[in-house]
Amino acid sequence: MLTEGLKLAAGRALPALLERGTATPARGLAAGMLMTAAVQSSTAVTVASIGFVNTGLLSLKNAMWVIFGSNVGTTMNAWLVAALGFSFRIDAFALPFVGVGAVLMLAARSVRWARPWPASACCSSASTCSRTPSPASAQPSACRTT
Repeated sequence: MLTEGLKLAAGRALPALLERGTATPARGLAAGMLMTAAVQSSTAVTVASIGFVNTGLLSLKNAMWVIFGSNVGTTMNAWLVAALGFSFRIDAFALPFVGVGAVLMLAARSVRWARPWPASACCSSASTCSRTPSPASAQPSACRTT
């Protein structure tokens, strides 16, 4: 599925971008490190690289350097965390986030959702319609009496 999706989404600029970005081993290494830093997952970079090779958008030689760079990027992230440590306390941020989440949940319950279709979708006469679309279903045929 990844290969077919990449073929459809590639467009004309992607092969040239991949070729320029991974033309030399140093560029491939840097590209892998940067992409891993951006997505925070060397596995995602590896899977995408393999998909690009499978679709013919990236050569195997260039993909190997990208994968190597993603592994180096993951290791560097771990080194940064080990060297710098966590200088902030996560529990100091937890209570405000819980409070904001509770407020958002309570606000979402009081919001009235507008009908995505006219009342005439439920009834033949919109002016005398006493049925409204069911909020659990997105189909106009699932109308209930109010």
